[in-house]
Amino acid sequence: MGDVTPADDHEPEPEHEPWPPVPPDVDNATIDTEKTPISFSMNGQIYRVKGRPSEIFKYGAMEREYDLQAAAGECAIRVRGRVMAKYPFGIDFRGFLMDLATPIPKALPPSECRDLMHQMVSVVRKLHDKGIVHGDMKLDNMLLDNQGKLRLCDFGEGRYVDEDEAIWEGQSTWHYESPNRFARGERLGQDPPPPTIEDDLYSLGLSIWEFYTGQIPFEDLRMDDLGLKEKQREGETVDVDEVHDPEAREIIIGLLRTGGARI
Repeated sequence: MGDVTPADDHEPEPEHEPWPPVPPDVDNATIDTEKTPISFSMNGQIYRVKGRPSEIFKYGAMEREYDLQAAAGECAIRVRGRVMAKYPFGIDFRGFLMDLATPIPKALPPSECRDLMHQMVSVVRKLHDKGIVHGDMKLDNMLLDNQGKLRLCDFGEGRYVDEDEAIWEGQSTWHYESPNRFARGERLGQDPPPPTIEDDLYSLGLSIWEFYTGQIPFEDLRMDDLGLKEKQREGETVDVDEVHDPEAREIIIGLLRTGGARI
C-alpha cells in the first residue's frame, strides 16, 4: 500500500505469521488507499480503499483492537481481516479492514430518535454480556451499518471484563469519564484507570444526552481539565433537563447515576 508507510521508529515483530497472509488477512502491498484519511482517532487513521467501495482501512491500530472488535460480533462494525506487511526482519500488523459505515444523522423525527436510543442501550448491554468493556463510549464511536443498524467501532481503549487490569494500557476521552472512574483513578494513582462496565454505561448516558441535545458534554471545559476534574470529584454532570423527551431523560438519568453522577 504505497500511500501509507510505517513510521521510521516502528519495529516489526519477529516473523511468526504465515506468508503470504491467509484470507481474510491481506498483504499490505496489495491494497491501495486514498491519500487523505476520512477520519482520525486516538489510535489510528481511517482510509477509503481503492477498488473496495464497501470497505475501509484502519491504519495504525493495534492488533488488540482488531481482536476486541472481532469478538464483539454483531455489536460492532464487522471486521474483514488484518492487513499485514513483510519486512526484512519480520511480518507486522499494520491495521485492519472493516465494513464502511455511516455516522448517525443529526436531525431525526422523535420516533426515530427513540428507536436509535434503544438500539444504543441494547448494543452496549449485549457487548457487556459478551464480557467486553468498550472503554471509549461516545457518539462518534456509534455508526450505522449498511442495514441501518447501530454498531460500535474504535475498540482501542477496550478490555475484557475478566482480564488482569494490569494488561490495559489505554487512554480515555476525558470529558466522557464517569465520576466513579475519576475517583478510582485518584485512589489508585492512575490516570485514567482501566474502564469498567459502569464507566461504559455512564458514557452511554452522556452519548444519548449528546444525541438529543446536539451538544458535546462539558464543551465549555474542553480546555480546562482542572475545572472538569472538580466537577467529576463532586459527581456533577450534564443538565438532563435539556432533554425534553421524558423517556430519554429518565434513561439518561439512570445511566449517569450508574457511573456516580449525583442527580
